[in-house]
Amino acid sequence: MLTFFKTNDPYRLIGVFLLLLVIRVPMFISGVPMILPELKWLLIGERLGSDDYTMYQDVWDYTAPLAVFVYKWLFILFGKTRVPYFIISVLLVVIQAGIFNNVMLRNKAYNGSTYVPALLYMVFMNAFFDFLTLSPVLLSMTFVLLAMNNLFKRMDNQTKDELFIFTGVFLGIATLFYLPTFWYFVVTILSLVLYTGSILRRMMLLVYGFAMVVGFASLYFYWFDDYLIFQYHVLNSLWIIETIKYLNWTELTIIAAVPLLIFITSVYKVRKLGKYINFQEKIQQVMFMFFLSGFLGLMMAREVSTYQLIFFVPTVAFFVTHYLLLIKNWLVAELSVGVIIILVLYNHLAFANKWFHVDRFVSYEPLMIRESSYEKLLKDKKILVLGDEMHHYKNASLATPYLNWRLSQLQLKELKYYDNSAEVFVNFNEDLPEVIIDQEQTMPELLKKMPTISSQYIHHEGYPEIYLLKE
Repeated sequence: MLTFFKTNDPYRLIGVFLLLLVIRVPMFISGVPMILPELKWLLIGERLGSDDYTMYQDVWDYTAPLAVFVYKWLFILFGKTRVPYFIISVLLVVIQAGIFNNVMLRNKAYNGSTYVPALLYMVFMNAFFDFLTLSPVLLSMTFVLLAMNNLFKRMDNQTKDELFIFTGVFLGIATLFYLPTFWYFVVTILSLVLYTGSILRRMMLLVYGFAMVVGFASLYFYWFDDYLIFQYHVLNSLWIIETIKYLNWTELTIIAAVPLLIFITSVYKVRKLGKYINFQEKIQQVMFMFFLSGFLGLMMAREVSTYQLIFFVPTVAFFVTHYLLLIKNWLVAELSVGVIIILVLYNHLAFANKWFHVDRFVSYEPLMIRESSYEKLLKDKKILVLGDEMHHYKNASLATPYLNWRLSQLQLKELKYYDNSAEVFVNFNEDLPEVIIDQEQTMPELLKKMPTISSQYIHHEGYPEIYLLKE
């Protein structure tokens, strides 16, 4: 397999695509578990695509605007289904593998021209089961790779002004897909300072390109009189709400242990055995900095799960490729790449299917969608969940803007302020939920302050936390 991809032939990307299908199609057929963030993205798309609603004003969440745009149009085109998420994910992985490989070829990052980087990028994009869906991290990575290409061009003494502007534009777009990608912007500037002789004027062109993209997004929300709530939900949420840790740091380290061990071994071998020209050494140092920016992005994320580890795939694929290309014996090289692929996929399947009681050490349960205990009451209804248990929305739709409880409680728990109570009243009146699940004891105060809404609801006889809209 490695020999096939060592050939410098663009048609090897077809091989990458076919191999990706061989890996993913059986996984799709056997069933990929749905995760809570994925359900949230489906709900966002459904609400925005089914009526004349705007994000942040009519849907309370911190998902970045360009990712929201994608989810909205996927709902408009295909409805509330996961299938297009999986298909576009496959296409994006192949496109990104091609971009990544092209970046390495054009900038002579290796001692030979090869399509092994594309192969390894694809393999590590299957390291965890939540890599298979269309996450904002995956969407943003396309533009991070394009920015990486421009950075390497500058390191190779290309100094066109548009190179800096487009780098800033790419990183701005990436940030509007997933906010923690901002750290790649910081690392790119730092890399230019450390490894190039870029003058201040050109550095400011990069900042200008980034600011232009973010400025246009801000202007869009300002035009619709939503800028303040956009700022509050997307930017201020970084420090006003608590991070949702679907997996704690120990669990994340255990799950990532196999890819991490492969990465550490590769780095050790590359630094010990490899001989590189000065420019290749600089590229390796920049890839380490990109690894750091991925770690900082993970720290910045409002939700911690394995799908954020996509940040690390380019750096891991880069060094593992270097390691495999150092192996002179073709048989050892073929066995090595085979073992790496098997280990990565086995790690994926073991944790996804709980083989060998791995769930004793790592619990994916907080991340997974489970059946609601109120399923018969909720099916095909417009509901509101006042609490973190978003799985109740699986076969239902969102009523009112209050999707994200961590943000919503800042208003719903502070009804003593007139502005809050007035906005809540309007939001409920315009879109009355058929079922309300009150896990946080919020409704008693709300109904007490709003008798016209209170008169339209009754308590469920069997479930005191449930309120039903009168028929």
